[in-house]
This record gives sequence, structure tokens and C-alpha cells, in this order.
Amino acid sequence: MNKTGIKILNLLNEVYGKNTFVKIRYFDTAIIGFQVETKRLIYSVNKCIKILKKKMSEEEAIEHFYSEIYSDTKHFGSVIFCEDYLIKKPNI
Repeated sequence: MNKTGIKILNLLNEVYGKNTFVKIRYFDTAIIGFQVETKRLIYSVNKCIKILKKKMSEEEAIEHFYSEIYSDTKHFGSVIFCEDYLIKKPNI
């Protein structure tokens, strides 16, 4: 498992102090950065879905992410999602 997100979070906690950031529970390894001006954590959509795929199918993980995590009002404006999980749609 890639622990880069946890390393980023630990470093940010050292610099800014613990409990400074809104976090999404169970998704620390999906952290890819930090927005300085607003002190918001940046999460990789791709990494979030990979975490979910450990417990469900890819289709279920995508649906769960967008319906339960991305749209969760308690995270709205508190974190940033980097849309790096591009879904190729069939030609219609």
C-alpha cells in the first residue's frame, strides 16, 4: 500500500498542528497534497476509488465514491478532490 498520503499528512500535522484539517476517514493514503491558502487537503479520486475497490467491484466503488463521499455535504468545501480518475464512456 502506498503510504505517501500518510507521510504528507504527518508532515502537515508537524507544521500546522493536529486537527487543523478536515479529513475523510479511512482515506489518508489518498491524500496527494495541500491547498495552502485555504488549508484544505487534496484527495486523489483515483486513489479513493482504489481504496474502495478492495471491498467492492470497480463499478460499485465508483458509484459509492460519487454518491456517498464526493457528494457528502460535510466534506463540501472542506476538502479538494483531484479528478484523476477519468472514466471512458462508450460512444453514443
